[in-house]
Amino acid sequence: MARVSIKDIAIALGVSNATVSLVINGKEKEGRVGFEMAEKIRAKAKELNYEPNNLARSLRIGRSETIGLIVADISNIFFATLAFHIQEYAEKLGYTIVITNTNEDTSKMEKMIQTLQSRQVDGFIIVPTENGEEYIAKLVKSKIPVVLLDRCFPAIETSHVMIDNHQTSYLATRHLIALGCKKIALLTYKNKLHHMAERKRGYVEAVQNANIFDAGLIKEVNYENITEDTNNAINDLLKIKDLDGIFFSTDSVCVAGIKYMQETDKNIFKKVNLMSFDRNEIFDFVNYDVPYMMQPLPEMGRRAIDILVNKIVNKSNTSEKIELQASLHS
Repeated sequence: MARVSIKDIAIALGVSNATVSLVINGKEKEGRVGFEMAEKIRAKAKELNYEPNNLARSLRIGRSETIGLIVADISNIFFATLAFHIQEYAEKLGYTIVITNTNEDTSKMEKMIQTLQSRQVDGFIIVPTENGEEYIAKLVKSKIPVVLLDRCFPAIETSHVMIDNHQTSYLATRHLIALGCKKIALLTYKNKLHHMAERKRGYVEAVQNANIFDAGLIKEVNYENITEDTNNAINDLLKIKDLDGIFFSTDSVCVAGIKYMQETDKNIFKKVNLMSFDRNEIFDFVNYDVPYMMQPLPEMGRRAIDILVNKIVNKSNTSEKIELQASLHS
């Protein structure tokens, strides 16, 4: 069956191609097309199963109206939710989101960038991987619109949207201190990413200010070996006398820790207070409260899209650096 064209709709209604084109592209007011005629054109387009030629439109306006979104781990509820909000908001602005996943692998991030470039996306929103500076720098140098999300590389001058990781971590640790905790451990990822370093810095500053700092209470785990490393870290921590608090720098490490502690000693939760960076659905299925710092995911998604669309449409070269605040839920 031949593809229905604007010309077919125009012939069926006895109007010009230009009139149909104005309505199809939502510009009937600018073209002074009457309301009734516009409604007839839309109804006829639906009746004939008209589908717009996006390729032709892209060539005409010089944009594909697609955005490449690269996340670190789509199986993680944090990134899945963030991707959801980005897609929902972008669609309202007329953009299609192509979502890809790196699984925290820098070589995959490089491949995803190349793949999305071959699809001629208008710009990128990227949750960068550790050691991914080279590929972000190439995008910036090529003047391809890009916004970093959740993480950034301070040495690279580009837009980013994230939270104030230092302040959020500081407040999370202060909450445990306010509960009376004096031996507070930190379980965090072992990597060089700036946002993780800031979370560690916020924790250290809080316990130092309270004169309860102990370097032996900081445990690091590898993303690639999260279950085993977290189990080993918990084993070491539970040997420490009077341990009364654990701050998990991500919800994924928190979930791994909770699972292992429940298997090891369910009474531990009566003695040790927990705090998570981000919420996870597992918190709804345990019989004790897990306080957490909640990042404003809808706003993060909106701000990233707004900045990127401004770069795409208005050719803006301004680097906007947005740091939002997280909220405590206890």
